[in-house]
Amino acid sequence: MSQCIFCQIQAGTLPASVVYEDEQAMVILDLFPIREAHCLVIPREHAPLLEGLDSAVTHHLMDLARRTIVAQKRAGLAVKAHNVVVNDGREANQHVPHVHVHVIPRRGGDTLVTALTWATRLLNVFGMAKRRRRLDRMAGLLSEHFPDTP
Repeated sequence: MSQCIFCQIQAGTLPASVVYEDEQAMVILDLFPIREAHCLVIPREHAPLLEGLDSAVTHHLMDLARRTIVAQKRAGLAVKAHNVVVNDGREANQHVPHVHVHVIPRRGGDTLVTALTWATRLLNVFGMAKRRRRLDRMAGLLSEHFPDTP
């Protein structure tokens, strides 16, 4: 799917801050994060909706979400909880028609800021080079703490 941004990232034609990758999926930092270290778990197989993936891939995505949570905590981030979210379809606020799982670290007391950021995050397109450098540093930190085995 040459038009899909996630397929282009996986093909190496678009940049991403990669935390982890294997033959089935990859974990990257969201370019427009809700909170610091907001990750996306993306299957290599292009499927617009969750129902289009087989159960083994779906289970692997959730395991990678779990391992992402472990990495965020091991990295020493001030994390108290997580939102693990799949927006499945346009009407569910899915902006990229390729299944992906959001792993959003929460710090407690950040509900209002998180809600406002969620509503306005795609409007912030300025300072992309600086943002990419910051995301790449965070990806390196999370990669160092990503569990090797399930």
